[in-house]
Amino acid sequence: MSSASTKQQIFDAALVLFARHGRAGARMQQIADAAQINKSMLHYYFSTKADLYDAVFAHAMERFMASFDRQALHEADSFSELLRRFISGYVAFCASHTDAMRLIVSENLRGGPLLGQHLKRMADAGTDTPPQIFRAAIESAIASGEIRPVDPDHALLTIIAGCIFPFIARPTVEQMHPASASDWDAFVETRKEQVFDVVHRGLVAPNAP
Repeated sequence: MSSASTKQQIFDAALVLFARHGRAGARMQQIADAAQINKSMLHYYFSTKADLYDAVFAHAMERFMASFDRQALHEADSFSELLRRFISGYVAFCASHTDAMRLIVSENLRGGPLLGQHLKRMADAGTDTPPQIFRAAIESAIASGEIRPVDPDHALLTIIAGCIFPFIARPTVEQMHPASASDWDAFVETRKEQVFDVVHRGLVAPNAP
């Protein structure tokens, strides 16, 4: 087995265990077992659990940011189209990378030190992140009169919350929306449209051009 494939096995196993048990709850032996390697090999690649957690979290953040089609966001011909694309991309990532999203949420619950570092690093580097693209689009749409004046950061937080909640509280969602329990994929597709509809109706200016 190549070094690259071994490392990927470790990342995949660690992501699941860190997402489900948190940084403190996951054990290196558990991760080694899940990756189907011995513990000494795991320590060869990552000397401490902290090193492994940091690497896995960075990998999850990179996958998250890469999941958005930045060009498609930039090329949207209206705010409503950009909003639709942003929501669709966010929900699609949550649906296909549930453990990565749970890890990011778990990091928030423990105070978010790594998350803050990553976001600051991207901001300092001038990285064109989806949230930055969207925030700029909100400001531009307000200036053009396409949407009513709102706080861009609050608007972004509302959209993110609407997208992510079903995936971090699925049992609650299935109780509140019984049809989702029998056809989750259909619920996810409907969710994209519902979040867009509610947010767009709340943002659009009464006399928008």
